Amino acid sequence: MKKTEITDRSILVVAHPDDEVLWFSSIMEQVQETIICFLEVDSRPDWSEGRRKSLASYPLPNVVSLGLKESEAFNGANWLLPVYSDYGLQVTRNEHTFPGFSELRYRKNYEALVEMLSPRLKNCLNVFTHNPWGEYGHEEHVQIYRAVCQLQREHGFRLWFSNYCSNKSHNLMLRHLSGFRSDYVTLETKPDLARQVERLYRDNNCWTWPFDDYRWFTHECIIEDRGWPMTEARNGHLFPLNYIKVETVWDRKQDEVGWRRRAVKIARRIGLFTQ
Repeated sequence: MKKTEITDRSILVVAHPDDEVLWFSSIMEQVQETIICFLEVDSRPDWSEGRRKSLASYPLPNVVSLGLKESEAFNGANWLLPVYSDYGLQVTRNEHTFPGFSELRYRKNYEALVEMLSPRLKNCLNVFTHNPWGEYGHEEHVQIYRAVCQLQREHGFRLWFSNYCSNKSHNLMLRHLSGFRSDYVTLETKPDLARQVERLYRDNNCWTWPFDDYRWFTHECIIEDRGWPMTEARNGHLFPLNYIKVETVWDRKQDEVGWRRRAVKIARRIGLFTQ
């Protein structure tokens, strides 16, 4: 397929304001419409207001929002051993989730996404969205993918996802090895446009990417979906990845465990205790 053909009668579907520039800057100007699904955040009214202001003065004319309220499910999954559910991933409240975490809203958002996106996507040839492991590891990104995937089965459009991954989402990504066939297109990113949108979000206090040292890749790959459910391949090619290292709660826990083990080992060597 030619690079220009994948944006024919196309729509980009992302979870949050800023996802479109972090993961899809290469196609933002080519798609017919970009749909941002979530807008309101109960525990962060400043983000909600900033997002409304940003979208009202967005530099591209083809960006719209469904206006859904976030479930605040971020960090609700066990990313060391994530489990898929009918509506995304299995999530539970814990010490690292947002104050407004709601598993019930996470479930209901899936139903709302399918209902609201269906009439918008039914006449598309190509739909772009988050990948099955949620880029760097976000439960609502996975949910968006699953909702769009359900609609792909109903409407028959070609479904494409991004190639970003991190150490947090790595285990889930490995379940989607594609055997010996990967269909993808490599495109140049648009860092100037991305930074322009980033400044807009920052000016309105709603840029939520938590790592200040982020640098845009020069290229990103758009991978064609092979169909859900995915069957884990025992061998095969790994599609190209744009890989990001992020600090996770599990990294910190593992560092703490490693420090304790080293301390115990040293203590035993110098005879402080023998157990």
